[in-house]
Amino acid sequence: MPTRATIIAVNKHLHPVRLATYSARCGNDPFLALELYKWNLHLSAAFQQVLAISEVALRNAIDQQLRTWNAYQPHHTRTGATHGADWLIDPARPLNSLTRGSRRTATQHATEADGNRDSKHPRKGAVITHDDVLAQITFGVWPKLLPTPNAGDASYRGRQVLWRDALPSEPIARPAQPGFTHGAAPRCQHHGSPQ
Repeated sequence: MPTRATIIAVNKHLHPVRLATYSARCGNDPFLALELYKWNLHLSAAFQQVLAISEVALRNAIDQQLRTWNAYQPHHTRTGATHGADWLIDPARPLNSLTRGSRRTATQHATEADGNRDSKHPRKGAVITHDDVLAQITFGVWPKLLPTPNAGDASYRGRQVLWRDALPSEPIARPAQPGFTHGAAPRCQHHGSPQ
């Protein structure tokens, strides 16, 4: 068990704003506040494990639906052609506008990841594939593809089209509050204060 002097020293090095909620909940007892802070760190770590698996499962489920949908969409620049399944490289409308910046960033990160591979890595210098880019898409992209209740949002129509036409079937469960997991991930990652 740490000494009281150690606990006070640790508390001094953590920003007062970070500890304020913990201290208030613990009657300003620095030992109890630090214990509550440690408990919150453990809770956040447990959420991270679940979120890591959930994110990959959600990503893969949405990706599969978007691949299927995109493959049947008429190409907007080639008459009589369709876009194909690779929505990250050749997205149909509205995926094109909804994901443009995210796709660009993910492609850059996939290229950087290849550059960081050891020269003996079997995929060193390989062509960047859909799966390489998909692995670099951040969790924050997926809520931007789900419907928004704000009809004034510039992406409102596009998101409605995707939800209705591209993502209508299982295994994607339609959440009552699409933003819940999106909001939970950053709080866990940044060890937010208990509410």
